[in-house]
Amino acid sequence: MAVYYFLTDASSFKNLSDKEKELLKEVYTERIFLDDLDSSDALSIPKEAMLLVYLSDTNVKKIVPFLSSNQTPVAFLHHPEALALNNGFALSKKISQTVEELKEIDEPMHADIMFCNDEPVFSKVVVGDMMDWATRKNTLGLIKGIKNFFSFFRKARSIYARLFTIKADDKEAFETAATDIVIVPHNKNLSISRVFLENSFANDGMFHTLIFSPRSIFQLVNAFSIKLVLGKMQTNTTFDFLGHIKTDTLSISSTQPFNYVVDNVKKETVKLDLSIENTLQLIPSKTLLVKQKKNQSKKQYQIDKLPKGEVKRDMVSKHLPWIRHASTEEYKELFLALRENAKPKQAYLVLMTLSTILATFGLFSNSSPVIIGAMILAPLMSPIISLSMGVLRQEKTLIKSSLITVGLGLGVGYLFAIIITLITPLADLNHEISARIKPNIIDLGVAVISGAAGAYAHSKEEIAKTLAGVAIAVALVPPLAVSGIGIGWGDWSVFWGAFLLLLTNLTGMVLAGSLTFLIVGFSPFYLAKRGILISAFVVLALSVPLGYGFYRVVEENRIVNSLNHKKLDDIEIRNVEIIKYSPLTISVTLISDHNPTTEEMIRIKKLIQSIIEKDVELEILVSVKV
Repeated sequence: MAVYYFLTDASSFKNLSDKEKELLKEVYTERIFLDDLDSSDALSIPKEAMLLVYLSDTNVKKIVPFLSSNQTPVAFLHHPEALALNNGFALSKKISQTVEELKEIDEPMHADIMFCNDEPVFSKVVVGDMMDWATRKNTLGLIKGIKNFFSFFRKARSIYARLFTIKADDKEAFETAATDIVIVPHNKNLSISRVFLENSFANDGMFHTLIFSPRSIFQLVNAFSIKLVLGKMQTNTTFDFLGHIKTDTLSISSTQPFNYVVDNVKKETVKLDLSIENTLQLIPSKTLLVKQKKNQSKKQYQIDKLPKGEVKRDMVSKHLPWIRHASTEEYKELFLALRENAKPKQAYLVLMTLSTILATFGLFSNSSPVIIGAMILAPLMSPIISLSMGVLRQEKTLIKSSLITVGLGLGVGYLFAIIITLITPLADLNHEISARIKPNIIDLGVAVISGAAGAYAHSKEEIAKTLAGVAIAVALVPPLAVSGIGIGWGDWSVFWGAFLLLLTNLTGMVLAGSLTFLIVGFSPFYLAKRGILISAFVVLALSVPLGYGFYRVVEENRIVNSLNHKKLDDIEIRNVEIIKYSPLTISVTLISDHNPTTEEMIRIKKLIQSIIEKDVELEILVSVKV
């Protein structure tokens, strides 16, 4: 076993337990008190010996020059006042465990020491109050993690971004806006660095700079949620607000003084100069990640997601908003596209005509594939999404243009649905038609999801807008055609049922689209609240009959499930169907090996009434087994 000299100070040694002192005596040859030395230069140990150190962060930093210049192999013990060192070198909390490891590992390795403005850094450098708060603990228990998560909201209103100029190696300096910057030598020392980083080692000659530039508090909440859930797990998840630079030299500067924290000590400066040196001869703990090969890791320079131009200037002009606000360029580009989509065009009217005709034929033929084809063909998505933006931003011109286009599309749809109905000699209320004359609250859910999908697809260039178009068409074209069929038949119950579904879906889509545009940042809340409130009021008003419709669906399912396959002697009830509710009329099929008598049918009726606890009129179909 190697020869160790034990370096500590009087107060630290006094705080060791008798058992720990005995364990250490088995390891070291001589004990040295730092208090007895005039300076670290006075520290002297034999060339073949190694140093066992039990000191606070502050005192360890005093001896770093000696360790680097003399290449003295060193092993560190977990110290209660060395939080940064404990984290940075993944030291075991139990001195006994470290002693056991030293008996097995006595071969030193080259390890990195990061420097910030010429000061050694063992764990982290943090710019920004939020990440300083988030990185204070290496690990969080569930209860403490939840408490910290909620305390985030108390601090959130004071978050703001500032402009920084960042230069790495020989790369050209760039300016960006950031709320927080975290610099760590490797990913083992902090829970937050384990979430964002991988393939990082304590001897690869690199350090990591994480630049946080969220556009809203919502993005930060998302990051902290993932951190809370994942804990120690590594992940390569990339967030939209994060920049990552892996290098060996870096400078960060600002025109105004800014606060930063280096190893839990708060300081102030206008510039940080960071570097890393692979000069420490370390006896590593077993849990410290080290790179076995001598070649260095590749540098990384991922800054494409950081704010530039007008976006960065917008960020530093105010506190971080709760919901992301789109930049002027983003809003202008989307608004121009939506304004163009709100205009009625020949292609729009032609597609609306063809999709309605196709949907009507599909309804008459009771064919789901044909109806789906009509949904895909329908062009209603564009003006509805434009209407959502108009309602959100209170843009009267956009609202008017969108309503005209939607109205023309619906008018053309009704015209051709009625014409097809009048010339078609079919008047059968089949399954596809019946399914769209009894709207309920579930149909509203379909509309809301469709509207949200359409708005989100328009706000993100990388998403195929046709997918959202299919979702929106699902909720509009079929009820439009059914209500037109109701007019053609002169059956107003069919018309009103399908029209209620059409109207509910339309308003639900507009509301959901507006809310989605609000969440992704295309309007401040003060401008959006009037349109949102009006849309919400209309949807809530229409939800009353839909809620009643949902209740009837639930009640119908209850009745059908309670009666199907019930038996009276050798007679079985099957194929239960509710014909109408006032008076309650139920159609059933009776399966038996003989033709039921009138008395048996009366007994069947009484059985049904006792089960559902209501008076009923029965329509009975008899099926005799032979």
